[in-house]
Amino acid sequence: MKFVAIFFCIWLFGIKLASAEKLSLVELSNYFNRFDTFQADFQQFSDDGSLASGVILIKKPGRLRIDYERPEDLLILASGGQLAIFDPKGDPEPTSFPLNVTPFSIVLKSQINLAGSSNILSHEYSQGETSLSLYDPKYPERGHIKLIFSGETPILDRWLIQDESGNITMMSIERYKENIDLGEMQFNIPLEIERRRN
Repeated sequence: MKFVAIFFCIWLFGIKLASAEKLSLVELSNYFNRFDTFQADFQQFSDDGSLASGVILIKKPGRLRIDYERPEDLLILASGGQLAIFDPKGDPEPTSFPLNVTPFSIVLKSQINLAGSSNILSHEYSQGETSLSLYDPKYPERGHIKLIFSGETPILDRWLIQDESGNITMMSIERYKENIDLGEMQFNIPLEIERRRN
């Protein structure tokens, strides 16, 4: 039953703002390059049937914060070339990875030029939506991120991340704001470690 609910939600998200034609790589590049900061609410659907929600913050270049609401209370931070995952039930020290081994590194660049980029796995159009899948061709086994856009001018509607194990997570984007004032403290990994120790 959970899977039925998830796919019904995906279908609803997919029809809300259909585009008349495929968005070009130039249009998609311009979409990413028009903002330095980004804030949105999200709903996350995992392929194990679990649902989660929270807030995502982006500050380019290279800074990301994904704050999950309860009961997950998970926190994902990216800054200083690292991506850290804080588990509220675990050690104050996060699980960390170099940011450049994750799909997020591509979309967190200060400027993006998708035309002719080697990071493009696919660029497709279906049922009024443009999708763009990005990956690192040097390490295809690390997975990829699929960005799905709706509207005649690009609106990032949702994304799907397939990790190196083949697991797929979908995140729908809601009530987003661009070019707002975001401080540095919200992305500070050492500060978050210290806060959790005390």
